[in-house]
Amino acid sequence: MITTGIINAFYGIVFIISSPLRLLDNVVMPDAFNASMATVSGYLRALDTILPIDTILTLLFISVGIEVAYLSYKLVMWIVRRFPTQS
Repeated sequence: MITTGIINAFYGIVFIISSPLRLLDNVVMPDAFNASMATVSGYLRALDTILPIDTILTLLFISVGIEVAYLSYKLVMWIVRRFPTQS
């Protein structure tokens, strides 16, 4: 019962904060973009018989994620070192 009240309060806060965003129109991708994604999907499906495209894309996304995390860490540490009491 307490947990339900906390969850409902959290939902109410998020609902109030997000109310300006809900007033905006829905975003829809253009038809040309959807058609190009379908074309690329067909090319990748044909290439999947030769190379493991799923594995290659997974490894690519993991490596990009690690690089983004490392860059974020370096950026945060650079900002922390800019404080006068830290240097």
